[in-house]
Amino acid sequence: MTDNNSPQLVTEIWNELLRAVPQRRDPFHSPVVASAGTHGVDARVVILRRVTPERRELTFHTDIRGQKIADFQQTPELAWVFYDPARKLQIRAKGTLRVHTQDDITRAAWETTKLMSRRAYLTEFGSGTVLDQPQSGLSPEMEDRSPTLAESEAGYANFAVCVTTVTRLERLHLAARGHQRAVFNWNVEKFEGAWLAP
Repeated sequence: MTDNNSPQLVTEIWNELLRAVPQRRDPFHSPVVASAGTHGVDARVVILRRVTPERRELTFHTDIRGQKIADFQQTPELAWVFYDPARKLQIRAKGTLRVHTQDDITRAAWETTKLMSRRAYLTEFGSGTVLDQPQSGLSPEMEDRSPTLAESEAGYANFAVCVTTVTRLERLHLAARGHQRAVFNWNVEKFEGAWLAP
């Protein structure tokens, strides 16, 4: 890949991801992340909460009570997959994960989290807890409404911000006339690109 193409395509990738953050219906808004841990490889859908190209960061929020937090801390590498079926465009990212709890980063993110989203952190049980029957884990009075601001603050204790520093990006465009795939690896101060066979 020529130097002329590499920076432009990297910028296009970051712009695609930036656009998805506030757009709930954008397919890139809810990517899949995959990790390895004590129970092997696992994958889950998350909500893309923040994209910071200048720091090469992708961010999602989660509950600290799930097994995934222990897995993240044991093996702090994460893979992201974004796919838009209408445009036949796939973006993949890999990098090193940092889990933030009870710090300036989580407090700033919590302050901008909507009350309905904060409700998810008010459940009685952590993610993956074995239950006798299906239930939300919310108290009966909270199941049909958002919490008040004061009520929501109890959820902050369960709130985590997961930040991936990206070291590899891939872009795959599927087309009838031929697919195109590019990879970009971080090398000290810039992404270096190459074309790959699709």
